[in-house]
Formats: sequence, C-alpha cells, structure tokens
Amino acid sequence: YNSEESSILQEGGILEPGELNFYVKNCSKKNRGPILALTTSAPSDDNGEDENWSQTLAILNVLESYGCIVKATESESAENSIYYVSSGGTHVGGLGMDNSLWTLTALGGAFDVAYESAELDKFQDALSFLGIEDDGDDNDDEIEEDSDEFVNIPKPQRESEKLVRDLCELSASEMAGYVSALVIDAPRQADSAIASFQKLTYNQQRVVQGALLSMERLNEVQRKFSLDELIGKTQLELNSCDVVTRWAAGDSWSDVLLMSGAAPGDLVRTLSRCLDALKQLGNVPYVPARGFDGDGVTVRTEASGLHPKIRALCREAAAEMDRYPVKDIMPFEEDTEGDSSDE
Repeated sequence: YNSEESSILQEGGILEPGELNFYVKNCSKKNRGPILALTTSAPSDDNGEDENWSQTLAILNVLESYGCIVKATESESAENSIYYVSSGGTHVGGLGMDNSLWTLTALGGAFDVAYESAELDKFQDALSFLGIEDDGDDNDDEIEEDSDEFVNIPKPQRESEKLVRDLCELSASEMAGYVSALVIDAPRQADSAIASFQKLTYNQQRVVQGALLSMERLNEVQRKFSLDELIGKTQLELNSCDVVTRWAAGDSWSDVLLMSGAAPGDLVRTLSRCLDALKQLGNVPYVPARGFDGDGVTVRTEASGLHPKIRALCREAAAEMDRYPVKDIMPFEEDTEGDSSDE
C-alpha cells in the first residue's frame, strides 16, 4: 500500500525499492517482521551480530582444542559451558600478537590436545601409502617417535615436545631470529623462502621445520571450526631472520644495515618489533617445567605454556638486542623465580 498515491499493488506486482523503504519506515516495528522475513537476507545488524557470535564460538572451540581453556562443567554447547584457563591460556591472554595462540604454539607452549587435526594425519598417511614421502623428515626422529615408549602419545604432542627440545638448543641470538619470523611481515622486496631458509643456522632450520608442522595443524583446526582467516592469521616469515640473529649476536649497526639492504628506519622498525615480542614473551608468568613433560607416558590435556628455558632465552635475547639505535626504555618485570637454572 502506498499512502502517497493511495494505490494498492496487485498481488505479484513489482515493488520498487523506494516503495519498500517507505513501507518499512512507516509501519510499526512489530509488523516489520513478516516483510523482512520475505527478503533474501536478514538485516545487516543481525548479520553482524550473528557473525561476531559465530566467530567468538569458533575462537572458544580452537582455544579448547589447544588446551588453553578447559571445561569446568560439561555442556552440549559452548555458549552454556563454564571454562577455566590453563597456564597456556594465561600466556595466550598476556601476549599482544596478531594471533597469540599461533605464537605460543610455534614456541611449543600449546598444541592440539583434542587431536582435532586427525584428518591431516589421515591425508599424510594416504600420501605415504601412495609412495609420496616428505624428504624433510629426520629418520632418527621418526624412529624415536615411533618407538614403543612413545606409542601411546598423540602425534601432536610428540611434535610439540620435539619442537620444545629443539628450541631449547637455540642460543639467545638464534631465538631472537626465530621469534622475528613469527611477528615481522614480509618486506616489499624479499628473497625466496628457500633462499631465506638457507641463510638460517642448522638449529634454526630444525626449529622452522617443526614449526611448519605446528602451523599445518593449527590451520587445520581453525578451518574446521570456520575461524576467519584474518583472525587466525599464521605466519613464518624468514626474510629478516638472519639479520635479527646477527644484531642479537652483537654485530655492529653498520654491518647489520649493510647486510639487510634496508633503509635505516625500516631496519629500526624491524628490530624494534622483534624486541617488543621478545619482551612480551619474557614477561609471561613463570611456569616451572614439569617432570612428566616428554616422559613418553603422560598424555597432556592442557597447554602448559612457555617452557621456562625458552622464556629465559627470550629474556636474554631481548637484553642483547636492547642497544642503540634499538633501545626500549621499559624494563623487564622483576622475576622472582629462578628460571634461568631450569633445563
């Protein structure tokens, strides 16, 4: 009905957008439902709220799968559940990264405890059955992981524990370079991934290989729960890794600047961002190492958070990077725990 023209549209007649808009504005809110229900999409506000809520549930499901939050009461739906936060969840909440869960996972502090990435292993097993092998695997590590001692440990946990062992073998400067790969975006003109990988130290290469496995699993779980790609962004950008490593190892500013080929301001921003990430990691709450970690028997159901030795390496790396022209006036929080002696 158009009150301005006092005419009634015939059934099946064409309704112009202006006429529909006039009707919606002038009819009472309680009568808007039927006409809106006939449209092809819900109102934009409702769509936004539904999408935000679905993403919130997706985040909850991913965090639960990675042992960062644990259900305190059983419930069929996530929205009606009560959770408590594990040590790993506390660390995720304390980091200000684009995807703090990925940062912690890449440092061995969390993994797919619920084994929601099982389909990924099925796919890889199918490739192996067809004779397509991954040449990057270390045979010694495969023998260790497939031995009777580790047979009852889920594959994501074995991969995470191996990653922690490899990370603990890094020097402080190598740790700085590796952390830079987690937080620094690719420059406009970057070397190929293979060329950047070849510039890494042997220990860094082993860690990167383990981190790629962790990235695959996290991406699989995030896709499974339909988490938006922008929210669940994961990256392992190696282009600046060698430069950051040399700066943390004590090389001069002029040498590092020449090595990077970047403008001074760009290099300062790169080093400063890595320094900030290292300080954040070094300031997460101290969690002592547990005796059953990596014992080949205990199946872990919660994320234990950043290993104390890795945390100590991050603090040491930050101290080595914190010099002119990359200087952070914010000191570390006083550490009351003697984590530097933990292995």
